[in-house]
Amino acid sequence: MAQSRRAYLSIFFISILWGTIPLIIKNTEITSIALVGVRTFIGAVVLFLFIEKKLDNFNQLIKHGIVLGPLLAIHWATMFESINLNSVAVGIGLVFTYPLFIILLKLFMGNSVSRIQFYLVIFGFFGVYLLLDVDRISSSAGVIYGLLSAFTLALLIIYGEPVSKELGGLNVAFSQVFVAALCLSPFTFNNVNWIFNNLLISFFLGGVLTGLGLVIYWHSLKIITPLAVGTITYTEPLTGVFLSSLLLGESLALTQYIGFAIVLSVGIIQALKVK
Repeated sequence: MAQSRRAYLSIFFISILWGTIPLIIKNTEITSIALVGVRTFIGAVVLFLFIEKKLDNFNQLIKHGIVLGPLLAIHWATMFESINLNSVAVGIGLVFTYPLFIILLKLFMGNSVSRIQFYLVIFGFFGVYLLLDVDRISSSAGVIYGLLSAFTLALLIIYGEPVSKELGGLNVAFSQVFVAALCLSPFTFNNVNWIFNNLLISFFLGGVLTGLGLVIYWHSLKIITPLAVGTITYTEPLTGVFLSSLLLGESLALTQYIGFAIVLSVGIIQALKVK
């Protein structure tokens, strides 16, 4: 099998597995922030096995990790809580508004925005409006958490992309997951008993979905284009919504499904067309 085909299959497979995260969130009794603590702790251990151990730019890596780590902790914790408080479709849909925040942040920083980017903002917020059917929202706090998760993800991408090109994506991934694990360590160690009682779930979330998942993600970027990788990873929210409907019995109004589809379409168009 060609190397590129293996990369496509690998990133497609891990994206589908990422779609199982909402099921873990919905069926776990510990808090969202504790679950993220478990994810980052085990993920950092697994990532350490794959990174370059001798780095001339180690100080730079730690410096950027101090910025990216807390952002990652906030992003994952608020995403988990948003999914926990509302339906999976609403929670994931809110998180995947991050391309809109990227465009808005670019505008705030004084960067020029093309006409298509402007239309994407309008179209995307219309999708969010449909998704957030007020009468069917379980928690307004969950909506705020979802938008905060999307905003911090946009910051992670804007800050982390040039750093990843300079220092290596996998190295930067380790630094931010490691620092996030340190930030969340009190919540993690307060739930040590849960980890030992749920070893398979803990390892699957932290070891497979986080550690191995990020290794596959950054390895794929060396073989196929970022555009292809970014587009394939949109199978994650689709899988999450499908599984929640199938296994958790969650249902949305037709307009909410349309809104969800619009939000995802905006992200895919952003990945395909906007430079």
